[in-house]
Amino acid sequence: MIEYPLKKMKKKPVPILLFCLFFLSACISHLKEAKFHYAQGQRLSRQYQTEKAVASFKRALKEAELEAQKHPSAQAYMVKGLAEMELDAWGDAEESFLRAFSFGFEKGEEWAREVSLLGLASSLEELGLEDSAFNIYSYLVNKSRLKQISILAAQKYMDRALERAIRTEKKERQRLLATALNTAERLSDKDLSCGFYHYLQSQVLSHLSDYKKSFEEAVMARELGLPTEEIFRDNDLQIVFCYKKLKEELSSQEWQDFQSIYLKWIKKWNWQDSETPAWKKEARNAAHNKVG
Repeated sequence: MIEYPLKKMKKKPVPILLFCLFFLSACISHLKEAKFHYAQGQRLSRQYQTEKAVASFKRALKEAELEAQKHPSAQAYMVKGLAEMELDAWGDAEESFLRAFSFGFEKGEEWAREVSLLGLASSLEELGLEDSAFNIYSYLVNKSRLKQISILAAQKYMDRALERAIRTEKKERQRLLATALNTAERLSDKDLSCGFYHYLQSQVLSHLSDYKKSFEEAVMARELGLPTEEIFRDNDLQIVFCYKKLKEELSSQEWQDFQSIYLKWIKKWNWQDSETPAWKKEARNAAHNKVG
C-alpha cells in the first residue's frame, strides 16, 4: 500500500451470506437441515468457536450433498458451495456454484443468483483467477440491488482495486485510484446512510493523499456504523493516521482549527487521547488483567 495500507480482507467475507438463508423456502428436509447447520456455523464462527463452526459446516455440506443427489437444484448446489467455501474447499465450491447456474434460478431468486456469483468469484480468486473474480465483483457492485451483496462485493472489489493501483506506475496509479473513488462515491450516492461506503471513500482518499477528506469520510463512517468490529477498528486507525498526516502538513492556524474539531470528536467517542481509541485501552486492560 502507498502509505496507509488497506488491511487485507479475510478470505471469507464479512459474516458472509448468512442473511440469504432466511429467504430460502425449504420444504425438503435435507435442504432445510443444510441451511440450519450452515446458519449455526456462521453464528459459531462469529463467536470464534472455530471447531464447533467447522463441525456445523461439515454437517451442512453433508446435508446439501444428500439434497443435491436426491433433488438437484440451484439452491441445493448454492448451499453446498457456501459450505465448501467455509471449509476452504475452493475447487469443489467453484464446481458447486457452476452447477447451481446450470440448473438456473427461478423468478424471485435473483438474490440467490447473486449469492452464487459472489461465491464463485471468491472461489476463482482463491484458485488464482484474480481478473475473472475482479470482473464479477465489479459486476455485482454496479448491478446488485441488494445492500448486503453490494457491501460484500464492494469490500472485495476495493481491496483488489487498491492492490492493482499500488502495483502500477504513478500516472496509471492515479487513474486507477480515481476510478476506485468514483465507484465508492457512486455507492454512497445510492445509499448515503451506509457507513461502509464512507469507509471505502476514506481509504481511497488516503491513497490519493487527500487526508482532510479522508478524515471526514472516516468520521462519517464511524457515526453511521460499520459492519464488523475489524472494520470499525481499522476505520479508527485511519482517523488517527489522517490526524498524524495533517499535523505534518497543515499550517499553524489550519492545524489549530483542525485540532479543535478533532478534540471534540475524540471527546465524544471517549478516546483516551488523540491517538488512542477506547478499544485500544480496553484491549490493554484486558491483557493486563489476564497476565495478572
